[in-house]
Amino acid sequence: MDRIEVEPGLYLTADSCVWYKPKDIIILADIHMGYESGLKEEGFSLPLFQKDEVLDKLSTIKEKYDPNTFVVAGDFKHDFGRSERQEFSDILDTMDYILQDCDLTIVRGNHDNYLQNLTEYKGVPFYEESIKIDDLFITHGHIDLNYHGILIIGHEHPSLKIRDKIGALIKQPCFLHSKKQSIIILPAFSPMAEGRDVVNTDKFFSDILSDIDDPKDFDVYALSESGLVHFQTIGKVRKAYHM
Repeated sequence: MDRIEVEPGLYLTADSCVWYKPKDIIILADIHMGYESGLKEEGFSLPLFQKDEVLDKLSTIKEKYDPNTFVVAGDFKHDFGRSERQEFSDILDTMDYILQDCDLTIVRGNHDNYLQNLTEYKGVPFYEESIKIDDLFITHGHIDLNYHGILIIGHEHPSLKIRDKIGALIKQPCFLHSKKQSIIILPAFSPMAEGRDVVNTDKFFSDILSDIDDPKDFDVYALSESGLVHFQTIGKVRKAYHM
């Protein structure tokens, strides 16, 4: 399945983003541009492929949805400090690609220190805490905020462990959605971001979700090779795993 409507006009998609059809807006989170540079500082050397993969994914989204605006719900960049030369270049290239034919808005994430220097340079709106679009309240999730409407956050990097055809366990990024509480948690858009297994998660770490004792009632929508797959709730997936 390519997309699933979970709220009126609001679709989870197989492209790691939410599509808000009434205003042609794409919402995504956790690009973590410059991830390779961060690993290099820790002594690991990897080929620089993240930017190309991110741009390919953005290109697919543009072709499918022809959006007016991209909203990034935090962690556009990876390094907590000032951008190294490679990260600086990759961030600007990614912004430029989006801005070729779309507007771009960024909500600050916990990794986005110094990003405002670049958004001001590019004339990109940058929100410190959140942005409200109709009934959508979009924030990164690392700050506890009062909100009304449908909450959309990143930060958690949810993933689901799935056994492949040869019996190996792989992690698939996933959306989490609570219809009852009107909450959507986005998968990390970065192809390199470590996913947090939702089956073994007994509590969210995002400050804005601190009142939720157990995520067992959230529905899981995993991103697989065949598209978006609904696995029912975290609680039911847990039971299936322990049968």
